[in-house]
Amino acid sequence: MKNINNVIPVKSYFNASEDKAIIYKENKNQCGIYRWTNKINNKSYVGSSEKLNRRLSNYFCLHKPLKGRSHINNAILKYKIYNFSLDILEYCEINIKIEREQYYLDILKPEYNILKIAG
Repeated sequence: MKNINNVIPVKSYFNASEDKAIIYKENKNQCGIYRWTNKINNKSYVGSSEKLNRRLSNYFCLHKPLKGRSHINNAILKYKIYNFSLDILEYCEINIKIEREQYYLDILKPEYNILKIAG
């Protein structure tokens, strides 16, 4: 899957809800940068984690709104996880994770990210 910014993800999951088990398995103990994309309005969120499978599991456990919840969490609650695709933009070493996340924040300008500075 290629987008207008010529970013080619290393892995793409069009239906995150259906691909949940595969997502966990393929990203176990991987460090990397990910992007959630709302298939209804095309808004996105970019994040990073030292252990992607653990971080991504948090998005599948959203059940009810909480005060102070992030824009991406609120969007997943509103539109439901099956209306989101997930891209693993890249796998990387832990020591460059924040630098690589910032790179994608700068070029993709994801609408669901509140903070525009990684970390």
